[in-house]
Amino acid sequence: MTQSLADLLGNRNFDEPPEIQEIKQFVRKEIGSSASVSITNESFVVKLPSASAAGALRAKVYQLQKQLGSDKRIVIRIG
Repeated sequence: MTQSLADLLGNRNFDEPPEIQEIKQFVRKEIGSSASVSITNESFVVKLPSASAAGALRAKVYQLQKQLGSDKRIVIRIG
């Protein structure tokens, strides 16, 4: 009844949700920086490498929110 690790991981879908890809493309195009994105139940968490990139994205959050068409919050983190 036990399953091997390969069996468990073989059935898993590792594709990113389209929202994550869209956020990464937006950040790359508008800010010129790379971002890592994660999703929680109520928000998208966008992690950027510098405070200047975070500030630049902060000015465009409304535009990104409108483009996504989601009512989830966008949280910006520096790291």
